[in-house]
Amino acid sequence: MGYTLAFWSGGDDLDPVETYLVLDEKQVESVRRIDSDEVQRALIDGLPGWTQSGNILQPPGADPNGAPAFDVHIGDQLAQFTGYGIEDGADFNAIIDVMHPLGYRLFDPQTNERFG
Repeated sequence: MGYTLAFWSGGDDLDPVETYLVLDEKQVESVRRIDSDEVQRALIDGLPGWTQSGNILQPPGADPNGAPAFDVHIGDQLAQFTGYGIEDGADFNAIIDVMHPLGYRLFDPQTNERFG
């Protein structure tokens, strides 16, 4: 079972749970579109030593055929990183540290909490 980190920018006046549930299905007017090229550049620049193959992103020292790994989904308005076999909280923090300076706020769908 994975643990998901979700990110979007804007929509601060909206209910975060409802927003999260619809972002993959429809456009939300007050949420900014994601520049996937910008996010990809930030992942490369901000995560030295990490590797990416398709939608799988792995921290240094990971088994290339296993874990730890993040399954990355960059949509029009929602970016999601679902971690599998992640035992080091620093790996989750590294993703947050890349996304936050780009203006994307973290939403934790496991706790239904959105962070600044």
